[in-house]
Amino acid sequence: MKLKFNIAIVGSGLTGNIASLALSEAGYKVALIDPNKFDKFKHKTYDTRTTALSKKSKLFLEDLNLWKLIEPHTCVIKNIMVNDGNTKDNIYFKNPLNASQDALGYMVKNKALFSSLIIAIKKKQNITKYDSKVLSFSRSLENVTLELSNGVKIKSDLLIAADGKNSFIRKKAGINVYKKNYNQKAFIFNVRHTKKHNNLATENFLEQGPLASLPITQNKSNFYSSIVWSCNYPFYYKIIKYKKNDIEDVLNFYLSDYYGKFKIISDIKNWNLTLIKANKFYDTRLLLLGDAAHSIHPLAGQGLNLTLKGIEILYNLAIEKSIKKKDLGNDYTLKIFSKKQYLNSITIIFATDKLNFLFSNSNIFLKKIRKLGIYTFKKSSILKNLFKNYASAGKLSIK
Repeated sequence: MKLKFNIAIVGSGLTGNIASLALSEAGYKVALIDPNKFDKFKHKTYDTRTTALSKKSKLFLEDLNLWKLIEPHTCVIKNIMVNDGNTKDNIYFKNPLNASQDALGYMVKNKALFSSLIIAIKKKQNITKYDSKVLSFSRSLENVTLELSNGVKIKSDLLIAADGKNSFIRKKAGINVYKKNYNQKAFIFNVRHTKKHNNLATENFLEQGPLASLPITQNKSNFYSSIVWSCNYPFYYKIIKYKKNDIEDVLNFYLSDYYGKFKIISDIKNWNLTLIKANKFYDTRLLLLGDAAHSIHPLAGQGLNLTLKGIEILYNLAIEKSIKKKDLGNDYTLKIFSKKQYLNSITIIFATDKLNFLFSNSNIFLKKIRKLGIYTFKKSSILKNLFKNYASAGKLSIK
């Protein structure tokens, strides 16, 4: 016997969880499939990373009635400071006076974000979570059939691959990807510092690679930020060997004017940075979402925001098709999704890729260009608005 669902989503990370909630909200019956049990997220060291959410992402999460669960765990970004490792070259992207009306963005700890989403999922009667692997799947023009490791067979109108940049579903479907190795490693950890962060996010374009400090929730006596250091080759070999106090010395050298003295309070995790973009975002009865479709550089924190744009497109199509009682998994609908999200991804990938090339390169000639670029940014309101809108909203516009 096969269990019938409208949508089968493989992967219960942020992408899969939010997609399941969006499609559930649109009235679809969803199977959410992942061998990782939700209880795993309760472990305090499971995920110490943080996520940036843009203003547009916040509005979409409000539409899904999720923001009220997430907001208590968020920290507003009011100002962004960019420099080239020299405090004389600081550029500030400031928020209007009414910060509550127009925040530049929001930071949230992944663990808190996961917990909020899981609470919402457990309340949805039309989402069923399967703690299993997908062993195989087959597709026809009408539907998809999946065989799970627990013996369950599922039939659905659409299969969504939300299983990450090394997607099993994408590989089995024969969808090729474009890959680019950035020759960088991302070092990510959380810190406590002696001064209030005052909701300031900083991006320091150092010779070793972009060093970002992002504000996270704090209390009256303890002040916290999240660090993302995209370290260039060959510098990352040295950083890997550093002890925590060695990295704290680096932070104190570049950032103590803004944050005081640093203390690293989490594990330091690192991984190789690569760009991955699927050659297409859909196939017969199959859709790629999130990192399965596009895994981008963390510069400016647009990864989840790009994914949320895709989920919002799918949600709007789901509402339309649900009202008309049409099939969300047909080729016509998937083409509409793919055309819109492919354009979104190309725009963000281009901007992130070129910014990283310019500001992360230790080539002497490019170092001079970087200095000139910082100076030009300081003098040009158009470029400032362009960068501000990209960093806070994930869009390339000057308004």
